[in-house]
Amino acid sequence: MSKYPLSKVRSDLLALHRAIVDSERRDYEKQLHRMADGEFLDALIKNPRFAWLGALTALIVRLDEMEEEVSLQPDFEKEFMQQTRNLLTPDLGKSEFHRKYSELLQKSPEVLVAHGAVMRALKSP
Repeated sequence: MSKYPLSKVRSDLLALHRAIVDSERRDYEKQLHRMADGEFLDALIKNPRFAWLGALTALIVRLDEMEEEVSLQPDFEKEFMQQTRNLLTPDLGKSEFHRKYSELLQKSPEVLVAHGAVMRALKSP
């Protein structure tokens, strides 16, 4: 049995990612115009404005890729949990992700709530 609740962390990370994307979409569309989902997805993938989200996306992808191999790599869970904490600790670094994430935590209640859920899941035994 897993010491850490990776499935809960994954679920909460996905909810956080969604809250961030929704917030970023609202801001982006205020500046430009309302977009169809496909048009926004294209911007999300190609526009450098959203490149900072790659750090969180990569973390989620890594977890998905390792899901079946977690039992073979006992240190993966502990390392993953620490990497997640490091990424989501707003004052930890001066990277573009940390700066933008800190700003978003200040202006979006949805992102703040999702952030809290991830941090609680990371503390769960």
